[in-house]
Amino acid sequence: MLSLPSDLTIDLTSLLAGVSLTAIGGWIASFVALRKDERAVQLEQVTKERTKWRDNMRKLCEDIATTYVENKASPIPAKVASLRARLETSINPKDKGHDGAILAHYDSLFSGESDDLKVFAHRIALLLKHDWERVKWECTPLYIKPFKRFSKKQRAWRRENYREIDG
Repeated sequence: MLSLPSDLTIDLTSLLAGVSLTAIGGWIASFVALRKDERAVQLEQVTKERTKWRDNMRKLCEDIATTYVENKASPIPAKVASLRARLETSINPKDKGHDGAILAHYDSLFSGESDDLKVFAHRIALLLKHDWERVKWECTPLYIKPFKRFSKKQRAWRRENYREIDG
């Protein structure tokens, strides 16, 4: 049998401090790991959805251009309405500025008020580029963001007039 010395005393304060520090360290490590995993899942899902959205917007712009060129003389109302509905549901309905300008330009193309398909495609290209820059920023690791936040490229796409058409 193992016998313990009679002068062995347990310092309860030291024991509680050790257990407390270990528990707090475990909780902090768990929180950091959970946050990292949540962020990874969020970035993956958001990035995938935005990639699909950008691909759909490219296809939609192509369909609009094809419909416009093929039916310039007499547009098919059902096709025009269908494309407008797809466009309207693919962009931000609350953005009366840039996204509203895309819809207004679409309407002027098919009403005959405008025939500048290049400007319409350019508006869509700026929308896609702006979204691409946002995705890249969101995927940038947190420890790198402070160094890149005020770079010339970051300031450019964050400007309010980034999506404005020149001229």
